[in-house]
Amino acid sequence: GMIQGLTEFFPVSSSGHLVLFQDILSINNEGASAEIIAHFGTLFSILLFYKASFFSSKNESDFFHINTLKFLVISTIPAVICGLIFDFEQFFNYQFVQYSLLANGCLIIVMSLLKNSFSLKLDLKSALLLGLFQSIAILPGISRSGMVISSALMMGLDKEKSIQYCFFMVIPVIVLSIFYEILFAQGFEAISFINALGLFISSFMFFFIISIIPFMQLLCKIYWKSFSVTIIPLTHCENVSSGCLLSFNQSIKDIFFIVYLC
Repeated sequence: GMIQGLTEFFPVSSSGHLVLFQDILSINNEGASAEIIAHFGTLFSILLFYKASFFSSKNESDFFHINTLKFLVISTIPAVICGLIFDFEQFFNYQFVQYSLLANGCLIIVMSLLKNSFSLKLDLKSALLLGLFQSIAILPGISRSGMVISSALMMGLDKEKSIQYCFFMVIPVIVLSIFYEILFAQGFEAISFINALGLFISSFMFFFIISIIPFMQLLCKIYWKSFSVTIIPLTHCENVSSGCLLSFNQSIKDIFFIVYLC
């Protein structure tokens, strides 16, 4: 829950880090069930933080404004299609995440360099494009916020509105994933009620108390403006040609921090 709460809005993939720390701490893999519960906790934090915009329909950027609802429906379609067609449970393992985190960092760096390459407005077309980038982030190790906000800035969309819309986009995805897990998958039987409750509460608390309150205003000012951060776990690392490399103890499976200055 702490890992989920601390990494949710940074472009480092909270789902990927859940997989990493399950492996590092030798925790039995609960598949997507644990990730869905952890995201459900952060969902409530998002609702509290954006309560003024979420429980309103006056402004065009409010959640229940008719335009926002139309955009969210369009943005959610790619993730729903991918979730129904592909079995993503098989990717929730360390072997896959070590490479997906690498791909995540590279993609964010490239899109950061292409910031404002286009002059699009938030409409049905751009909403679909954002949904396509979000669907890629179903894979553990690919940051949903990183993909959506980086692509939004690449399209030339407003930074603060993009961040808000990014968090609004996750609401229908989490709700639908819960219904899918209950109705069509194995449900949440793989994880006990006590563990699920602890995971929900801890992810909620860390995301809301530690992450959102102190850092959200700062995030809106610097998000993808000055740097892009990714955590790349590699079994073997010989040469890194760009960025600043800091390796930690071998006992935690060669987790490397790469900070790329844009």
